[in-house]
Amino acid sequence: MRSLLLPLSIAICTGTFAQDNGFVSGTLGFDSHTIDNDGNFNDRTVTSGTFGPAIGFNLSPVHVVGIALTHSGTSTDYKIQAGNTTTEVTEKRSLTTIAPFYRYMKSVNEKFLLYGQFKAGFGFGKETTEAGTADTETKLSTMDIRVGPGLVYVPAERWALSADWGVLGYYNDKRTEEVANDDVVTTTSGFQASLNLGAITLALNWLF
Repeated sequence: MRSLLLPLSIAICTGTFAQDNGFVSGTLGFDSHTIDNDGNFNDRTVTSGTFGPAIGFNLSPVHVVGIALTHSGTSTDYKIQAGNTTTEVTEKRSLTTIAPFYRYMKSVNEKFLLYGQFKAGFGFGKETTEAGTADTETKLSTMDIRVGPGLVYVPAERWALSADWGVLGYYNDKRTEEVANDDVVTTTSGFQASLNLGAITLALNWLF
């Protein structure tokens, strides 16, 4: 199997207020890759994107509260073959998540701060499959609660880089699919520990 990965990740932010009141941040990510299985019908092209602004307010030097909004979308294209018939299939997934958070900050020195974060995300979206004339749609409802450590580095007066890692968490995913004029509901829930370094979230922050 050969794959082509073309990643692009950009962090953006804006703000115009007085420093030390809080921060505004955001992330913008794009990824496109092709899974090449030597030309057979399992070849897939996957395109995904994420946009996530956030704002936080300093209640005191150690207490920070805020809210983050994330919208993500993925599209997967491939072909299936049945007999002499070839069908092009497109699977799409979109999810919008609203996540309030709380941070307890601890200053290490003038440039570095450590924090512990509690974050609760509530999402809604849908998955669709387009296969010839047969289309299906599944509604999504998610809840994700995480606690974990974070690090802030302040390279300049109004700029900061932050990284947080949701180590422990609880999730609840609900899928609702309409089949024969009836709703089929599937719910998946459980606890998880994110020990993978890929679970780290990076953001560029503007301090106001």
